[in-house]
Amino acid sequence: MRGLPLLASLVIAVTLWWLCSALFGDMLLPPPMEVGAELMRMSLEPATWLNLAITVARGTAGLISAFVCALILGVAAGSNPAIMRLLNPLVAGLQSCPPIVWITLLMVWVGTGSIVPIAVVFATVFPPLFANIAQGCLSMDSRLFDMAHLYRVPRLHVLLKILLPGLTPYVLASLSYAAAASWKVTAVAEFLGSSTGIGAQIFWSYRMLEIPRLFAWASIVIVLGVTLELAVIAPLRASAETFTGKIREKA
Repeated sequence: MRGLPLLASLVIAVTLWWLCSALFGDMLLPPPMEVGAELMRMSLEPATWLNLAITVARGTAGLISAFVCALILGVAAGSNPAIMRLLNPLVAGLQSCPPIVWITLLMVWVGTGSIVPIAVVFATVFPPLFANIAQGCLSMDSRLFDMAHLYRVPRLHVLLKILLPGLTPYVLASLSYAAAASWKVTAVAEFLGSSTGIGAQIFWSYRMLEIPRLFAWASIVIVLGVTLELAVIAPLRASAETFTGKIREKA
């Protein structure tokens, strides 16, 4: 029964797709069966799986690098007001630039390739990750750290027993957003700034007017997004809510 809403959404989407295809014509909107046949052909091509793996690897690399930097700098900024004042304008400037600006600049600086999508993912998801982690540090009770210092608790124990548990709901919440944004930003960056990956394949399908293949790649992007939402993002959000609820119960 848990999969019933997903199945109902799929049936509604395919039905609307088929009706729109019948209304506008196969040239503009191929029917689901034609796109499904194209997907079957693509699944037998090693290049399809290679491009899928490239996109996932780029998005993951950008997300992990942004998370590590945000964790280090966010904890430092949340623990020291001077560092927060220093980093705030830089993070705000980074956040104010849309991905298209970074894509354009990076294409001028380094050309096309993997650096462009990885760097654009980093620039996009780092600011919200940093803000959430820094806010998590600021919201923690400073008396816990004062007591740890008074009783000379080892720093490793402070990190594992006080800091990380207190940051967990903020980290999980920010990761849920960053994971959702990273793969979409990767595809956009590949569309303009790379010759490989899902985004690049969408670009070439559009340029060659291979409409069934274009919709097949679009379907892969949607399936990837839904899988990411159900397998990664939703569990992260549920974990954050559960962890926050446990903290409230203890309080």
